[in-house]
Amino acid sequence: MVNESEPRPVNYRPIHPEDADQGDPYPLVVPRGVEAAYRYYVYVTTDVVTPKAFPVYASNDLVHWKALGPTLVTDSVPRAYWAPCICYVPGLARPYVMLYSRSVGAGEEAHVGHTIRRADSERPEGPFIDSGHVLTPDIDFAIDPDVYRAPDGSLRLAYATDFVSDAPLGTGIVEVGVSEDLTRVLTPPSLLARASEDWHLYDAKRTMPWKQIPSVDWSTQTVVWNTVEAPVGGLINPRGQRVYLYSGGCFFGFYGVGALVEDGGKLVNVTRSGRNFVLRPVPELGFHGPGHCAWLRGLDGKDYLVAHARFGSPSAPRNAMLVELLWDEQGLPYCPPVPAPSQAPETVSKDSKRGS
Repeated sequence: MVNESEPRPVNYRPIHPEDADQGDPYPLVVPRGVEAAYRYYVYVTTDVVTPKAFPVYASNDLVHWKALGPTLVTDSVPRAYWAPCICYVPGLARPYVMLYSRSVGAGEEAHVGHTIRRADSERPEGPFIDSGHVLTPDIDFAIDPDVYRAPDGSLRLAYATDFVSDAPLGTGIVEVGVSEDLTRVLTPPSLLARASEDWHLYDAKRTMPWKQIPSVDWSTQTVVWNTVEAPVGGLINPRGQRVYLYSGGCFFGFYGVGALVEDGGKLVNVTRSGRNFVLRPVPELGFHGPGHCAWLRGLDGKDYLVAHARFGSPSAPRNAMLVELLWDEQGLPYCPPVPAPSQAPETVSKDSKRGS
């Protein structure tokens, strides 16, 4: 029996263990003074889309979590709904705003036509209703939105998109200015990062018949495809440098979290040659495929990442977890070591047991 009066660790603890997939988690911290049922919410992507998408889990202490059900009202067309980003925007009649991507269809079309769209709600638990705003109407593939303040005070949006006109082929991350109400993009995209490391490889022989790539005939050819995705912006290290996090590799293979750190006004990828990972798999400890993180500052003043990982097996469903975000003497971000299974914290939430 858990003694709820005693503090418990959150590092590498699934927030609400389930056999259902909990990919692409994104946190919302309700500002102090704003009325809500809970202080913390985590929204996830799932393979199962009902008349609503994006289940949410809520907590007041980052330890005990409750499943509140799906949040985004969907249309009647079978589609893929990916990677929500949720913000509180004061002054709006519906102040909880969700940016997300959706495809044109299901099956093979689950990868086609992803645009970043906007929805909003009166409450953090929803229902979120699509507002009709499409922020990336001219981009054929845009996913993984993240919204944050730049050092100059402007509001920024980062997202992942595909690069197919030159090598290395694959997904990279860009940044744009965005309006305060999150209804429109204000600037052309500027590059944050593209694939550059061996660990960014998604598939050495990928077939993507839904995508047109110059000089590629899918009936006879494959491509080397790389992935740098899930940007996380708004971080400033103890040295005052801008830091961005990203996820790379293959979400069902080797997947991890790297970092870009500002140096001389330019962003430098510091996760190179197998070093300076923020999060990486530790298969010998049953920890697989960590990634697609987002950052939150808890009401305790500490920085945390919420990310998904596969616990126990590389084929296990992704479960959302929390882990503290720390900084080394060089201003590089890192997470504490993955505990051995015998040292891992209790993984059963207050409200449910695995499989419920």
